[in-house]
Amino acid sequence: AALKPSPTATQNVIAVLEGSDPVLKNEYVAIGAHYDHVGVGTPVNGDAIYNGADDDGSGTVATLALAEAFARGPRPKRSILFIWHAGEEKGLWGSRYFTESPSVPIGQIITELNIDMIGRTRKENDKPANQTLPKPGEIYLVGSKMMSSELGELNESVNKSYLNLEFNYKYDDPKDTQQFFYRSDHYNYAKKGIPIIFYLDGVHEDYHRPSDSVEKIDYQNMEKIARTIYATAWELANRPTRPRVDKPLPVDGSGN
Repeated sequence: AALKPSPTATQNVIAVLEGSDPVLKNEYVAIGAHYDHVGVGTPVNGDAIYNGADDDGSGTVATLALAEAFARGPRPKRSILFIWHAGEEKGLWGSRYFTESPSVPIGQIITELNIDMIGRTRKENDKPANQTLPKPGEIYLVGSKMMSSELGELNESVNKSYLNLEFNYKYDDPKDTQQFFYRSDHYNYAKKGIPIIFYLDGVHEDYHRPSDSVEKIDYQNMEKIARTIYATAWELANRPTRPRVDKPLPVDGSGN
């Protein structure tokens, strides 16, 4: 029998690690990923299960690992908000709901770090559809300099003093044809005036296909990115002031 669509309840998953400073703990560094994917969809070669290992299993488990690392280590001055968004694939539903009905004051979130697809790198002699993937030791960044000069500078300096990944800004222009700035959960935070950093590996042959499977993940590169995000979040959570927003946000998908 054919499947009939029916309403389904879903939810964001949120955890807060309280900061150690009696004043600064009232501000938050948000670290997020989306835990939904396509689910069961149109079969490809008889396979209808869309695994979503990179999109966004990679971001989901990285956020979980970051939460564990922060929970086991010394507490930073500001609080850390970990959020696994629901409904991203349906139209950024979970992040839209959270930013419109936040569980902490939205103006107290100083930065949102969005992890959406960090599991893939370009292999030697890879297929043409994978040629835009970052090479090992590299990751695409979107939005880190778009709203806050301070955030962009802090992000670069932390990286250079730590693992020194290659930050690739190929997709950072909001006018880029891929329009990545408008396509993941960070955008709803940016619309509320919160500076963001979006970490991603772009698109590849397995994007939104059943073949987005776990054996294709580059765990070493994923670990380096997660460690870099930890160091960045730690710095944001401990610096005396929040990153100042000094640039206007592009208002629509055309970059205008």
